[in-house]
Amino acid sequence: MTDLLVPTELLTGIAEMDGQHDHLFNSMLQVKNALLSVSDVDEAGLTLLAQLLEELLEHFAWEQEAARANGIPFEHHAREHARIAAFVRGKIPELRNGRCNVPALMVYMERSFESHVAHFDLGLGTALRAAAQARRTG
Repeated sequence: MTDLLVPTELLTGIAEMDGQHDHLFNSMLQVKNALLSVSDVDEAGLTLLAQLLEELLEHFAWEQEAARANGIPFEHHAREHARIAAFVRGKIPELRNGRCNVPALMVYMERSFESHVAHFDLGLGTALRAAAQARRTG
């Protein structure tokens, strides 16, 4: 990976997860650019936001499966994923109806994603690396 958008302090050391995070940061940037480039929310921006939601859901499923496959507790992390998905899902109709502050939404989403990675995914990365090390030495 070159020209990562994900801040280096948020790299988990799990290549697949870091690649997904970088892709999600890129997708958020595309949504932000699309939504902020027009005075009214257009369908292109809404489509990109809906695609971002699907990408988030795929990423969340990958993390959950990786945790399950390695015996890593994931209930609290899964609840956070559900909260994030519900938030993004709820913003689509708000945007469509013109009841959403787009700049504030995009700042919030970027900061929330960074916070989620820092508070949940870095720990998951550590646990996944430890599980891989245990398999190699065990």
